[in-house]
Amino acid sequence: MNDSNDFTGPPSATVWPSLTFADVEAGIRFLCEGLGFVVTALHRGADGVVEHGEARWPDGGGVMFGARGKPGVWGTLGPQGAYVVAAEGATVDTACARVRRLPGVEVLEDVHDTDYGSHQFDVRDVDGNLFSVGTYPGS
Repeated sequence: MNDSNDFTGPPSATVWPSLTFADVEAGIRFLCEGLGFVVTALHRGADGVVEHGEARWPDGGGVMFGARGKPGVWGTLGPQGAYVVAAEGATVDTACARVRRLPGVEVLEDVHDTDYGSHQFDVRDVDGNLFSVGTYPGS
């Protein structure tokens, strides 16, 4: 995990899906070890609770995250969903294989090809957040 902002990937996204995790450490493992994100910011309060985190996707974009149940409106956020665009089908295949090895993670739909040209899979993390990882970049 990288706590500094020296990410050298594509330019910053201007829309950031926001997620919360009841178990932030498991959420970080899912994002990084499972899907392949890189944590670029992690800010904890005096009590150690993650107030704000950022994870960048190597192909562009990222997600913001924090602790579910922390004080304030963002702490009340429940499970969310995000679609992650992979530049290569091999990235999708690799990510699916990695998330299968993480405890409590549920692959809802295995890697498949859609009629609109995506190579993708759907997965739910241990906190109920839903992710689709695929090659469809939108129209």
